[in-house]
Amino acid sequence: LTADKANAQAAALYKMNLTKVADSSPFALELLISDDCFVLDNGLCGKIYIWKGRKANEKERQAALQVAEGFISRMQYAPNTQVEILPQGRESPIFKQFFKDWK
Repeated sequence: LTADKANAQAAALYKMNLTKVADSSPFALELLISDDCFVLDNGLCGKIYIWKGRKANEKERQAALQVAEGFISRMQYAPNTQVEILPQGRESPIFKQFFKDWK
């Protein structure tokens, strides 16, 4: 599976407090900071990714799904938008494709 170029370009990256970090992919890998959690918004293509840094505080890590559901509602995405939660170090190949310098 691959994220086609149009789908990848439709993505945006947010911190868990929903501060936008980058408008479109490919993103720089250094934007993912280990002591934070991020929302990768690919909701127009039916999927939201939650990336949980290994040093993020426990409260933030536990709130990941709730934040994703609120984000889907706020962005007025379809209720059946998929959410994939990815702990740091366990990123899927498709998630990695949104970053220009992921090796």
